[in-house]
Amino acid sequence: KRDIDAAYVEKVTTEFVSSINKVWESIGDLGSKLPDESEFSRWSHSRTEMKTMKQVAQEVCYIIIVHAKKRFAFTEHLVSAKLLQSDLFERHNQCFPLQALTDTVQAYPMLNKEKLHTELSVIYGKSEFGGASGAMALFWLFLENNLQDIFSETVKLLTPMRCFCTPKRIKTLRSTMNQDQLNALTMLSMEKQLIQEITDFNKRTIEKFAA
Repeated sequence: KRDIDAAYVEKVTTEFVSSINKVWESIGDLGSKLPDESEFSRWSHSRTEMKTMKQVAQEVCYIIIVHAKKRFAFTEHLVSAKLLQSDLFERHNQCFPLQALTDTVQAYPMLNKEKLHTELSVIYGKSEFGGASGAMALFWLFLENNLQDIFSETVKLLTPMRCFCTPKRIKTLRSTMNQDQLNALTMLSMEKQLIQEITDFNKRTIEKFAA
């Protein structure tokens, strides 16, 4: 969804959390239909606890809700993404998105608003920048042409928008994969981090399917 914004994210996040809450509320009815052997042991804090499938399901719902709210608590970066969306450059060149710039600087106070305004005005007016397909392509266009010092504020803005750890890693992957594969890898990386933050995820998964 190219026109995604903070309001839309807040809306769908609220709907998602509401749906998970409904699942949590329905677990009681589901639990009554499970056999007694659905109960299994769980090691926690140097002792063994008995957990029923119902209890585990409720915990999973709770974890999903907490992480969903945490993950989408900060959505201001979505506004900044519009500043560097290449298919909007022509429109921005005709009418500069001042409100989006103001919101972006509020989200990233380390940026120099006046200098960023000047840099973006130049970018919007040059067709060679409009040919960059996405923030990542624009970032590499700056690096490959040694423009990172000239467009220093734009590079600062692009830096938190990048999804990989180091430029070297990106360059290696970029030379061997197309954009769709890179996007998929980015999503996998984000999901990996999410799973790593869930306590006992592997153990819970094994117990879930072994029951």
